[in-house]
Amino acid sequence: MDVYDNVLEEHVAEFVQLQMKDLSWQYDYYSRRGCANKHWHIFCGHNPKEVVDNGYEWVQPIWDTAKYKFDFKEKYALDDYVRIYMNAHTHGIEPHMHQDDGDFTMIYYPRCDWQEDWGGGTVVDGTLIEYVGNRLVVFDAHLPHMAMPVSRQCYELRTCIVFKCNLEVGGVDRLDYYKN
Repeated sequence: MDVYDNVLEEHVAEFVQLQMKDLSWQYDYYSRRGCANKHWHIFCGHNPKEVVDNGYEWVQPIWDTAKYKFDFKEKYALDDYVRIYMNAHTHGIEPHMHQDDGDFTMIYYPRCDWQEDWGGGTVVDGTLIEYVGNRLVVFDAHLPHMAMPVSRQCYELRTCIVFKCNLEVGGVDRLDYYKN
């Protein structure tokens, strides 16, 4: 698992945060089939053209910046994402532990105004990653993970942008190489 802070330049991160606040969310998505709890969700697209055509062109710079800034081509042997979507939680929504499809998951936290005492981080394989705005978390998609609940003192929407990726070569077996 890798955690990258200050992914975007400050003005770009602020722009992404403003765009997130203007979205109309759908409450219809299950993180794990067979569980009762849903959360807010928006599908962005499977590739850059779909992302732009669907009106989420402002999400693409997150991917482009992180891919080159942190050398994902070399580190993870990836070429592109297979889909991008956004999730959101409010107080009272209880997320479920689950595993993802694909080889790895990247979660970007866009809320630069998020307060630590609001909770809302992500637990990945037993490790808590705090929600910090302009942070990107990258992990093996098969690791159990879940969003953490949002405090009842928080009247804001806990949002994240998720990039689902497949490694260029080797699949999941290559992920063991990146541990340690």
